[in-house]
Amino acid sequence: MIQRFQATDALKGIIDYIWIVEQDNLAPMNRQDIIMPLGHINIIFNYRSPYYLIDRKKRILISNSSVIGQIKRAKHVQYGKNLYQIGISLTPVGYIQSFEYPISRLTERICSVVDVSSGLDQLRTQLTNARDNESIITAINDYFIERIKLNPLDTQRADHMLSYVEQQCGNLNVSHMAAYFGFSISTLERTFKRYTGLTPKVYGDIVKFQKSIVNANWHTEIYEQYYDQSHFIKTCRKFAGKTVSELEKSADELTLRYLWQSKNKF
Repeated sequence: MIQRFQATDALKGIIDYIWIVEQDNLAPMNRQDIIMPLGHINIIFNYRSPYYLIDRKKRILISNSSVIGQIKRAKHVQYGKNLYQIGISLTPVGYIQSFEYPISRLTERICSVVDVSSGLDQLRTQLTNARDNESIITAINDYFIERIKLNPLDTQRADHMLSYVEQQCGNLNVSHMAAYFGFSISTLERTFKRYTGLTPKVYGDIVKFQKSIVNANWHTEIYEQYYDQSHFIKTCRKFAGKTVSELEKSADELTLRYLWQSKNKF
């Protein structure tokens, strides 16, 4: 149902992965899904049935060509009967190297691609006309290689900051990080937010949770990575939209089921 692809080596650190999801005749009970915070900017091209953001029991139509900015908590969506989507997960550095629209303006937003770049509409047309998955991946690779050529930036500092948080996410101390980079805390947070759309603390919490559910033994190790069980329960509801007991069961949502199936392969 979900296929995941790597971009070309030339886009390493730019595109984390590309995914294609296809499923026809979804039963009503299988149309719910959860968008989890993963520290990425996602570009989604939706074909076939429209889909909706579920916000406090209201349905909000999502554009068929949309950009999902950095989100701080899980968001619930509802698919239609037939599902076919192509998604591109950009790293924060990948986004700022590809587009001029400020990443900070996308935080907690789902917007049309034309708000970010009219060229993304042209990419959708190419993908629509692609013959197969190989052609889709090639078109995406070509588009982003060209974008980076048009918008060359020195991202060394951004890369360094992101690497620091990803390595220290289990025990991140913002004061120590500020001293390490020679900034005040306020300057560090402002700079990091310009690069990622999030503060170091929020980004670190997201990376920590992601690593926990993928790498740890669910019943033992995962609890050891948090201060106490209560803290983990709150984090779980925030980032996965589920209680711990609900996550321990078979997940109905497409994204969560895929994450759990991928975890069990290792």
